[in-house]
Amino acid sequence: MVSVTALLVTAILVVTILYLRPNRYAKLPRGPPGLPLLGNLLELPTTFMYLKLDEWSKQYGPVFSFNAMGQRTVVVNSVKAAGDILDRMSAHSSNRPAWIKANQFLSRGNNIVVLHQGETWRRLRKAIHEVLNIRVVDGFRSMQREEAAITIRDLLAHPKVDLVKHFHRVSASIAWRALYGGEPLILNGSDPSERIDELSADTFKASLPGYSIVDMIPPLRHLYASVKWFRKDLDKWFYESTEIYRNLYRGAKDASVLSVPCVANSLSKLPDDYGISQTMKAWTAGALFTAGQDTTATTLRFFVLAMVLHPEVVRKAQTELDAVVGDSMPTFDDKDKLPYVCAVIKEVARWHPAVPLGVPHAASDDFEYNGYIIPRGTWILDNIWSQTHDPTVYPEPEKFNPSRFLNAEGHIKPGAPDSHDDWLGFGHGRRICPGRDLASNSLFIVIASLLWAVEFGTGDGEVAPKESDLVDNFLTVQPAPFKVTLVPRFKDLDIKLAQAINRSL
Repeated sequence: MVSVTALLVTAILVVTILYLRPNRYAKLPRGPPGLPLLGNLLELPTTFMYLKLDEWSKQYGPVFSFNAMGQRTVVVNSVKAAGDILDRMSAHSSNRPAWIKANQFLSRGNNIVVLHQGETWRRLRKAIHEVLNIRVVDGFRSMQREEAAITIRDLLAHPKVDLVKHFHRVSASIAWRALYGGEPLILNGSDPSERIDELSADTFKASLPGYSIVDMIPPLRHLYASVKWFRKDLDKWFYESTEIYRNLYRGAKDASVLSVPCVANSLSKLPDDYGISQTMKAWTAGALFTAGQDTTATTLRFFVLAMVLHPEVVRKAQTELDAVVGDSMPTFDDKDKLPYVCAVIKEVARWHPAVPLGVPHAASDDFEYNGYIIPRGTWILDNIWSQTHDPTVYPEPEKFNPSRFLNAEGHIKPGAPDSHDDWLGFGHGRRICPGRDLASNSLFIVIASLLWAVEFGTGDGEVAPKESDLVDNFLTVQPAPFKVTLVPRFKDLDIKLAQAINRSL
């Protein structure tokens, strides 16, 4: 039997070795002190985490770190630091966190959004760029303009239906038709995306610091992997998601008989040398479907909120539209002639970014930044909120002011950020979402068409909404429901909208 003295000596030796071992996190940016073992876990709020991180950034600087039960996280809070770390150093910062729950159990390595860098990720990226390049995206323009007209028609015909439902319909319908083909989704009809949204929320939640026990205590993955009872809910989630994605993928329309491309159909026709299974192709189409629709719908709701609160912006945008398009609904060809409308879109995304913390990155290897060492595996949070509300970059950031993006001649300033990239949560560097151009086009045509078609108001006796009333939905932060009254600007608007709708519904 081992003596008590031997056990004591062994324990002292182990503690000494651990104490003397170099601390690989010693050169991380400084941050808030935490408790033993738990670190800063108890200080992280369950909602609106970006505001707490913004508060810490004012104390610890534009790049700081915190510890959530052993998981070290670096937070990037300035435009310069984001450009340096997430763009120019993307070779080191474009991985995803381990995400044991989301990647190993919920999606089993099929979801490109949470997939680690590697051969599978590279093959999927190559395939997506093949079926969703700029030429393909341009092929969706007539469909997107039709969807904008349908949205305006529905908003006026069904004023009591909440904006949430209207904008969910248009964002989901555009993604639905681009990825799977077919008819527009109907406002009060069946919604095939509803269950997908519910399932996706679980993945988004699992990707946040402090929300997954197996990610905070990684050895638990062996227990989950070996005991079915522990992972029964995770297995159920995976099988249901896979069945939904497979059915949608199998039902995709043949692009050769459609007037617009069909991404899922194009994926199915990729040659075998891409090395991607049909199940993974189905998951890829499903991931693309979920990735952008919530952010687009959220941005549209913030747009309407801004227009209700700032009628002077509406008047200026409508003056520009009247001069350029007159009584005809705007087209994509008008975009370059509508700089103020484009500035409105950029300001909406800056004023209230739909995804204020972006999607977490992770260091793929140890790298240095400004004297700090960020070790491999460290989470990197892109605090978009802090970046878009930095008064040294955007004076009076709390004010809604589209003109901040225009020069003296009224043109978009050179180098003005593309709001559809980082501000809408579509990522940086090697992790830029391949669907960003599709989403950007959707925002332009829907917002320009709404400004052209209607006047925005609160209605008789209605109290103006408050900018500060927000709802945190894990990935997106949305405005709380509010009332808006829309009045047509043209007596024959219904005829003009019908001209843009290419089919009878």
